[in-house]
Amino acid sequence: MKDTVMNAEERRGKAIAVVKAAHIAMSGAVELPDGDLEDSLVEQLVDDALHRLRDVLATRPQPDDIGSLALLAVELSEIHGQMVAGTLDRRLNGLSDVQLALGKLRAVRSTEEMMARAPRALCDECGFKIATLMRVDEGGRVIPVSGFHAENPDWEKTFKDIMLNSLPVYLNASLIESEMIRRRSALIVHDAYNDPRVTTEHLRMAGAPSYVAAPIMPEGRVIGFLHASHGSTVDIVDRDILWAFAEGYGYALERTILVERLYEHGERMRELMRSTDAVLEQLREADLQIISAYGGEMSNSKVPRVASFAAPLSAIHDLLTRREIEIIELMAHGDTNRQIADRLIVSEGTVKAHVGQILRKLKAANRAEAVSQYTRMLHGRN
Repeated sequence: MKDTVMNAEERRGKAIAVVKAAHIAMSGAVELPDGDLEDSLVEQLVDDALHRLRDVLATRPQPDDIGSLALLAVELSEIHGQMVAGTLDRRLNGLSDVQLALGKLRAVRSTEEMMARAPRALCDECGFKIATLMRVDEGGRVIPVSGFHAENPDWEKTFKDIMLNSLPVYLNASLIESEMIRRRSALIVHDAYNDPRVTTEHLRMAGAPSYVAAPIMPEGRVIGFLHASHGSTVDIVDRDILWAFAEGYGYALERTILVERLYEHGERMRELMRSTDAVLEQLREADLQIISAYGGEMSNSKVPRVASFAAPLSAIHDLLTRREIEIIELMAHGDTNRQIADRLIVSEGTVKAHVGQILRKLKAANRAEAVSQYTRMLHGRN
């Protein structure tokens, strides 16, 4: 046990020494908190230094000390991996909580509800006190969508009022959100009150001196941001938990949007089919009127197998509509509902409805009785 403690202490000491060396190499000083530091805080310092070092290596045009900077980056990466292993239990529990939070949203079928419920699911299952969701419109403007405060049910309205009534917030190089997009990862805001990347609106939104934030970017396209806080300090594990939720939520939101669009397209197709059916019905009725006007003297190619229509003055015309007469004529020839639907270019459901009306009007129990009754009426017999 003593060796394990010593190893952990040595690891923390080495991590702090390398962090200081990295900041000195990057021409910047770093102020570390006094006293013994928790593993999560040391891991956070290592992670921040590693990101800064990578940015320097990517942006500096062939620095003279590139070799030493690269060695520091490798050393920081190794230390970071060791420290992540040290918080493995908390991370695994966090991932389990993320699965529960996403599971609450799995049954949601509308995009609007999906966005409204996300902050609460994040707080309920992942232990955050405050959470907000913001979307990015096509013009790059950051717009508040929903929020949740575990201790203040009215907080969401206040949050939206503050954001909507303030100056518009756009993505630009100086915002924390833009840095998340550039890094393609979540970030921690350690000191929201003094961080120049945090706007006044975001400061009010955070409701705490520090918070974590993550981009929602399924398929690499940024569609929004999540922010979360405990109401006090947050650490690197909180950041990674929010990042895991944001990744899963992004894909779930995209799926919901796709399902919603498919449903809308299906409704449009069904409406188009109904409209087409109505137009065809009108065209067929027009054909019947022409046939009646010419006493049925039309080619069978125009209206198949309906040349034996009843004379206009027969009693059947007082009882059945033109379309019902057309259908019962085809019934008399032995056609099924499907065959009648194909001939008249209507749906089978429309034919079934007409057949039901015919049976009711002729007081017939089945198709054969209806045809028999029709034939008797056609020849003037009761």
